Amino acid sequence: MSVAGWLRTAYLMALVPSLVAAQRGGMGGMGGGAGGIGRRRPGNIEREPGLAVPKMVNGVNLLIEHRQDLELGDPEFARVVVIKRSLDSTNAPLTRRLDSLQRVFKGGPIFSEPSAARRDSLAEAHAVVLEATGTIRDNISAARERAFALLSPRQLTKAQELEAVAEKAIEEENKRNTGDGRRGRG
Repeated sequence: MSVAGWLRTAYLMALVPSLVAAQRGGMGGMGGGAGGIGRRRPGNIEREPGLAVPKMVNGVNLLIEHRQDLELGDPEFARVVVIKRSLDSTNAPLTRRLDSLQRVFKGGPIFSEPSAARRDSLAEAHAVVLEATGTIRDNISAARERAFALLSPRQLTKAQELEAVAEKAIEEENKRNTGDGRRGRG
């Protein structure tokens, strides 16, 4: 082997330990200890919370989803579908607005405090979310009353039971999504 070949081999052999240490995150004092940068994983990075939009139970959708359980006849089901379509078209602009806000305020800076402007914008967005979700709830409530009026007493009892189960599940999911009350707060 030539002198140049030996030098290349020696150089590569000298680099291997530092490359291995860099892959493991253990370069001397560069974050090898507990809590150091080398120990962080992408899932452990603390982000500023984004904007959380609470989920809501839609009783009209429940009637459609549980048509067989409720034994809805074709005429009843057709009327419920008309009510659902009307409700969906009424709520569509509001849900699009909420989706847009959620995308804009997905999560803030990872390693810095949010700016005052971002905090103010998040507070304004939170107010818009409260207003829009209130309107959506009112629309759902009115449509629910019209749809539930079509049911027999037995169907109504079953629908209310389904709605109570869904309410509990959504409440748990909303609690998970807001964590300890930090997410979605302005």
